[in-house]
Amino acid sequence: MSPHSDLLQGIAQSSTQLELALVQVYIDPELTVSYANRCFNTLAASCGLPDNQLISWLINDNYSDAKQLIEALEQQSTLDAESQGYSASGQRFHIQWSLSLAADNQLICLIRDIRWRQKYKDQWSLFERIFNSSRNSIVVTDENNNIVMVNNYFEEISGFSRYEVLGLDPGHFGSGRQSKLFYQELWRSLQSDGYWSGVIWNRRKDGREYPEQKTIYVVTNEQGVLTHYFSSGEVLPTIGEQSSQNEFSHGLLNQQMLINHLNENRHQYQEPVAILHVGMDRMEQAKQVCGLSFGDHIINILIKRLKDHFLPHGLMCGSIGDEVIIAAPHISTPESAHNEGLALLKSLSGTTQFEDIEWKISASVGVSFFTPDNDAWKAIEQAHVAMYHAKGKGGNNLQFYDIESQNHAKEGLRLEQALKQAIDKNELSLHYQPLIDLQQQNVFGAEALLRWHSKEFGHIGPDRFIPIAEQSDLILDIGLWVVESACRQLQQWGENYTGSVAVNLSAQQIQYADLPNKLLAILQQYQVPVDRLHLEITETAMINDTNSAISVIAALQNAGFVLSIDDFGTGYSSLSYLTRFPVDKLKVDRSFIDTMTSSHESQVVTKAIIGLAKGLGLKVVAEGVETQEQLDQLHELNCDYAQGYLLSRPLDANSFIGYCQQYDLSQNNLNHNKLIHNKNNFSHNAPNPRHFSEGYAS
Repeated sequence: MSPHSDLLQGIAQSSTQLELALVQVYIDPELTVSYANRCFNTLAASCGLPDNQLISWLINDNYSDAKQLIEALEQQSTLDAESQGYSASGQRFHIQWSLSLAADNQLICLIRDIRWRQKYKDQWSLFERIFNSSRNSIVVTDENNNIVMVNNYFEEISGFSRYEVLGLDPGHFGSGRQSKLFYQELWRSLQSDGYWSGVIWNRRKDGREYPEQKTIYVVTNEQGVLTHYFSSGEVLPTIGEQSSQNEFSHGLLNQQMLINHLNENRHQYQEPVAILHVGMDRMEQAKQVCGLSFGDHIINILIKRLKDHFLPHGLMCGSIGDEVIIAAPHISTPESAHNEGLALLKSLSGTTQFEDIEWKISASVGVSFFTPDNDAWKAIEQAHVAMYHAKGKGGNNLQFYDIESQNHAKEGLRLEQALKQAIDKNELSLHYQPLIDLQQQNVFGAEALLRWHSKEFGHIGPDRFIPIAEQSDLILDIGLWVVESACRQLQQWGENYTGSVAVNLSAQQIQYADLPNKLLAILQQYQVPVDRLHLEITETAMINDTNSAISVIAALQNAGFVLSIDDFGTGYSSLSYLTRFPVDKLKVDRSFIDTMTSSHESQVVTKAIIGLAKGLGLKVVAEGVETQEQLDQLHELNCDYAQGYLLSRPLDANSFIGYCQQYDLSQNNLNHNKLIHNKNNFSHNAPNPRHFSEGYAS
């Protein structure tokens, strides 16, 4: 067979399509390569193996040199085997190969890269360890709801081995306590929402019954077709049992006991019973940053204050995670529930000290009503929906259950799913709002503002999707995307724009000590100087975890970043915290700017903030400037920078460059007129930059 024959080349091309390396070698001690396809060369490069000799590819426990290979071929005509190890450069390889005799004293070898096999084996091994280490009972069923997988804890709790339950419907373990209507509602929720959460009573192999706080999810494939159901259950303690896993060992009922009590005594209640579902805000964040003991400290505060507020008149039980449910028969009207709820929020609001940690605490409350013609489980679910609606509004909030809040919660879930794919689908973009230097009369910088145009939902405002991103931890990936996109844009603008771009950091981002290194790596990738990327951090985000924030912010400043406190004046104890943070600029919150020309108090506060900043050597930015009168007053107060719709609305990248050029042109003309007319009042003689922005606004 000629090494360059049409037949061999055709086979080589076909092998490449199948991701098979094809090579023809001479029969010599090194198996010298005489011909190879493109796939072989690619594989050689990725594994660090020689592309001119094959012997180091094929040796293994059975074949130590070319002589053994040739002798084996004379007996079998074709050899099939695997080889693995490390190349001379230290790169790992694992290949499957087939070697055959050919004409002209040569050999043909087909090779497949099977490093992926070990990778998936390792991943599957990791999944099995996690799956079987969980202290929740996990059951996976197929699309027909037949069990295909259970974990070790399921076997421990139920008494059944996995081999006994494979192929069974989970209803096989039902206790019979719950009605057909209950299961109909469960399946209706799965079909409409894709998940269900609640308490199910199951029966062990020995006949004993036990309640589980169960969450069931629908699993679909890439085409959206249902393939499996995944359920995770936490065993709840029953009356007389002491559970080491029960976080609420404070004399509270468990959820099923509360449900049973309400249902069994429904006819004793002459009026509706208020159900309040209470959850502390940012508890996962508190535990991640400050540790589990700090989380327990906050829960102890919650339990104590709830007991003081509602007992002995009401009933209390623990719910999912760190949440508490109250049934209050003495609260029967929306007005009284509203007043009691607000009083509760006030009692739960404030700061708490734990060892060296200071944390601002708040809660969210959802309210529904249980009536004799309702089901207690349904009323609790409704209060739960309302509580998450309150969290979606920023926390420290009370919401009543209604159809709108339920739809809002469902929409939030759909938006979260869409937001997870927004980066990959290229749906996110940045707009840039100019920042004007009031003294130098030029475009000093820009604030990068995130925009999301979903293919499914259309334009979604930041006030809607940013809270969803923050609650679901998507904000971390999105935050890094914003920084990378801003740096890429600075690189693309080149000499057309030499100012800075400011980006916002979330509360979650400033918890991570490695944040400065991540940001510096992005700057280096796009060759952007560190002083051109300004970082804005809300006052509230810093105060939520003061010690952690100080450490990260100090590291950012040491790295050379210009730092701003955003929305200054709206947080807790603003002035007392200010000197603890090494920042360069303050941004006066727009709420003061909006009313500074109509409210003497706002004008005094704004003047005080500017004076304070100047005394500390900080620059001041006024945001939300919308009238010429506001701009005049800020100029008189010696404010450094301003941004707002009077100057320009946020612009896309091309429009922003056009605005900068037009603004510089207008200021040059203005300065020329000043020399002629000898007028020095900027606020009355400068052309309104807003006129220039209208042609570029998106």
